[in-house]
Amino acid sequence: MDRDNTIVCKETLQYFGAMLPSLSHEAKNMLAIINENAGLMNDFILMAQKGKTLNLDRLSSLSATIRKQVVRLNTLITDVRQAADGIDNKTQDICLVHHARQVSELLSKKAAMRSIQFDVHAMEEPILIHTRPVLLLHIMWVCLDYAMHVGEQGRCIGLTVEKRAENAVVLMSGIDKLIPDSITAIMPDEQRNTVLSALNAELLIDENKKTLLLKIRNHHA
Repeated sequence: MDRDNTIVCKETLQYFGAMLPSLSHEAKNMLAIINENAGLMNDFILMAQKGKTLNLDRLSSLSATIRKQVVRLNTLITDVRQAADGIDNKTQDICLVHHARQVSELLSKKAAMRSIQFDVHAMEEPILIHTRPVLLLHIMWVCLDYAMHVGEQGRCIGLTVEKRAENAVVLMSGIDKLIPDSITAIMPDEQRNTVLSALNAELLIDENKKTLLLKIRNHHA
């Protein structure tokens, strides 16, 4: 049990170590857009002070852009706070669809470097589960990170979230070159088995369909 707890703690820290640089990069991008548009708005104010006519449509567009980035940044901060709340690995009620979207957004920069896009699709919303959110984010992260690095660039990797009987499922598709040993390449056996056991989940491969299937048991109705 002590060894399992050690592995869980180590994997949790690895997730935060991988996630925080991506999160920081996204936050800096949002702040840069806000700063640029605020500067343009200030230019319009200076022009108006010199008696020039304001372009109200352009001013409205700049304001809308700033508001959009503020909403994005607020969502990012909320996600970080929720992740921090789960660092003790206690089980919580979460929306699986939201967490799938969150992981894909945090990996978007790395994906763009390989001209890869993520397409998150839910058969229905919300799909609620009682689980350890940080470990769930971590296992999805390592799966998608692996998926990006096998196969061709310029692909679309799909994430389909659905309910199947008593299970909640994340189906990751469009993953080239899947083989049985891919499971070990995603995460070494001992760590993977410990994390999946803590999540009450299974990770399966379908080589023919080029898919990874994360199956989480006992989801909420």
